Amino acid sequence: MSKVPPEFEMLMELADHLTPTLEDELSMETEIRAINASKDIEYVKRYAEAMTRQTHDQCRFIAGCLQEIHTLKAKLACVTPVKKNHWLKQLIGLP
Repeated sequence: MSKVPPEFEMLMELADHLTPTLEDELSMETEIRAINASKDIEYVKRYAEAMTRQTHDQCRFIAGCLQEIHTLKAKLACVTPVKKNHWLKQLIGLP
């Protein structure tokens, strides 16, 4: 298995914790069945439009959050001191 690039490690960790509960899955299935059972095509169109708008808004929100996280991680990396070992110390094995 290939190693995940560092910039995606956080996303992978988040994905591991986002498993829906049984209640969430049942709620979603109930909503889907109600939509599929609907005979009102106008209702289904309005619902699809609302879901498309909501998905778009959520994507923009998540993209903004990820951009902010990236910016803050970059700032943190810039202010975190890096301990450099002198090459001579490394050569002779000193701490």
